[in-house]
Amino acid sequence: MTKMTYDQWKSRYLTEEASNYDREFRFKFLSDYLLNPNLAAICRLHGVPYDTALTWKKRDWWHEMAEEILANHKDDLLAKQRAILEKTYQELGDRLHNGDEQYIPNEGHVRVKVRANHLATIADTTLKANQLLQGKATQISHVTIESLADKLRTITQQAIEVNPPSETIEMIQQSHQEPK
Repeated sequence: MTKMTYDQWKSRYLTEEASNYDREFRFKFLSDYLLNPNLAAICRLHGVPYDTALTWKKRDWWHEMAEEILANHKDDLLAKQRAILEKTYQELGDRLHNGDEQYIPNEGHVRVKVRANHLATIADTTLKANQLLQGKATQISHVTIESLADKLRTITQQAIEVNPPSETIEMIQQSHQEPK
């Protein structure tokens, strides 16, 4: 065992022992923070003043405990993150299939199609995650007209598979007939 200087001993033990929160509580706090690095939200969840948490983050014990949690509880953290991602994907799937819920006066809560910009963000994020899982690049370094044309053909074909041409044409015709 290595010998600690007085300053190391003081920063580790005096600040820990003088705290109103025991090690187990701070361990849980830090574990939750590692899952959701929104310090204000974690403070609210645990009833810890934000300034206290900021002070904790500057302490040696914070960094040592974070390393301990990451080293010894990595599988637990990964399982929790997977559960969060699974719920997120389920919710996204529901919204993509059924639309976003929105409140419209005189109609109440209704489902409306997901906006194109949101769909583009979802598609982009999902594509990048998929590419990372497959060990592929997530950025385009060189683009050719042919590669863009191939990509557009693939997207068009996938869209046709989801909405057959007769439905798509019918939807387009209906949208042009509706008054603006």
